[in-house]
Amino acid sequence: MPSGAFRRVILVGRFAVKIPRFHNALSGLRCNRWEREMWRTWRPIFGWENLCPIKFADPLGIFVVMARAAQPITFADVVAATPDYYPDITSEAKPEDFGRVGTRVFALDYGLPDADMVAQRRAYYMSRAPHAG
Repeated sequence: MPSGAFRRVILVGRFAVKIPRFHNALSGLRCNRWEREMWRTWRPIFGWENLCPIKFADPLGIFVVMARAAQPITFADVVAATPDYYPDITSEAKPEDFGRVGTRVFALDYGLPDADMVAQRRAYYMSRAPHAG
């Protein structure tokens, strides 16, 4: 799992720890908070099974701990692991954003760095979430 523009990834045993980069700290914090929200709020509602499991994520976005994934994988692996979810998840279908944990391929990077992007995506999910009653 390579480090990206907004976060560094530190590999520790079986875990990958994502922390904001100093020069993009606000965007990195937002990415971490959005991944936490995706995992805790939206994944259970929509049944997304291809998001890499988050083991722990603090509410401030200082760090996200995920299962460590093996890379690289092929584009064919990504296509096979990315069903047509409705609504769609925020990850891109790039092989570098996916990895293998055990025998399964997961989206590793599904954070959003921009506040407007987060607000738009949250509104999109809220509009498609099943409502009680």
